Amino acid sequence: MRRRRPPHRILAGIIVPLAVFAALAGWAFASPVGSSPDDDFHLASIWCSAGEQPGRCESTGDEHTRKVPTSVATADCYAYDATRSASCWDAGAEGLTETTRVDTGPVYPPLFYATMGVFVGPDIQVSVLSMRLFNAALFVGMLTATFWLLPRRLRPALILSTVTSAVPLGVFVYASTNPSSWALSSACVVWVAVYGATLTSGRRMWALSALALIAATIGAGARADAGVFAVFAAALGLLLGARTIRSAAVAIGTSALITAVGFGFYSSAGQSSFLTTGLRNENPPLTRRQLFENALEIPSLWSGAVGGSGLGWLDTVMPAIVGFVGTAIVGAVVIMGLHRLSVRRAVALTIAFIALWAVPFVLLAQSRAVVGTEVQPRYILPLLIIALGVASATSDAERVWTLPRRLAIGVGLTLSFSIALYTNVRRYTVGTDSEAINPGTDQEWWWTGVVSPPWLILIATATFASGIVLLALAGRPAPEDGRARSS
Repeated sequence: MRRRRPPHRILAGIIVPLAVFAALAGWAFASPVGSSPDDDFHLASIWCSAGEQPGRCESTGDEHTRKVPTSVATADCYAYDATRSASCWDAGAEGLTETTRVDTGPVYPPLFYATMGVFVGPDIQVSVLSMRLFNAALFVGMLTATFWLLPRRLRPALILSTVTSAVPLGVFVYASTNPSSWALSSACVVWVAVYGATLTSGRRMWALSALALIAATIGAGARADAGVFAVFAAALGLLLGARTIRSAAVAIGTSALITAVGFGFYSSAGQSSFLTTGLRNENPPLTRRQLFENALEIPSLWSGAVGGSGLGWLDTVMPAIVGFVGTAIVGAVVIMGLHRLSVRRAVALTIAFIALWAVPFVLLAQSRAVVGTEVQPRYILPLLIIALGVASATSDAERVWTLPRRLAIGVGLTLSFSIALYTNVRRYTVGTDSEAINPGTDQEWWWTGVVSPPWLILIATATFASGIVLLALAGRPAPEDGRARSS
């Protein structure tokens, strides 16, 4: 007979998703409209996703421009100047403004913009906050469904790869109006869902396969590169789990569908040219010395994703402790993942880290750019998530990651989460030139009807910490049952 789950595990299964969503909701309110990278472009594209509509998106007579609400077109008034608070933005600005920063190509795949367009309403702030909360809920829902469908021995890999790569860039992007939100969510799920489908049977196998396909579609429908990353993730999942063609037939078929979806969206978006020709600029070709230095500097993009780089328009610089803790945790996951390294996982891990290094190197070379320009850490974060997942997918992960180790990671992540959230809120409420330590003191900007900045930071940190602690306490050794099978 199947043993009943202990009550504390059932309770954790309910509370953890709610806690994670509440923590991400804190980040949704931690910055003003227009705060995520290139948000002037993405917001205008969202408002025009349903075509030309009076008062929402109107023609200018120029196929490359559109008229959108003034408060949408001017939402980035504080960008690139961290001393300037968000008070420069006028949420009630009337009329329409012509903008060239809109996707008329299309440059990006249309699914993300079309979905976000559903939330567009007369109130710009309510519309944007609804989009952010929806994306946070989508991420939490996909992660929760994947967790419960996976064989128990793969669940630590899902959690470790997602959580240890999330602070601060991940939590900022998941609850944003940037297409990278869906790209990151897709990267968390596709590889492990395909892997899990090779280890299960019956309804769980079909459900995991469907989830992998949905996640790939979401990612590919938001960014062209996310479609390619989904194909890569599915291939790694097959490499890790497929033993015979017959036993993995459904997972192989799912991967084939993911490939079709990924390259289908890729080929339909103008953004795909960036992956083959680089990001457009007038720079001369890189010298051999610059190429050599790029090769040595690539890891700074990895550390940039966990605190070594700025948030928003790259102007919200994180304190050094955030990057230090994030890099230390990522390093610990990789090192601990080398325990009992099988041949399959060794090959998959090698491929994952080659991609993590080669993709930004090639993109920089094609873009005639050096590390620190053009290519941002968020472009590479999906590959880091996948690499951390492969590294932590040991057969005895729950034994390797003992309770003290899990709690140590939880403390580090909570510390980084709190400091990063505080830094982000303070940058927009008073600007970095302010002497105020309390972000609520003499605040120049804040949402109407929302708890004060200090309370937001406290509540979001508390919910994040509670979710992390419950995850740490819920872990227990997995039985030595080899391949998990379930109907």
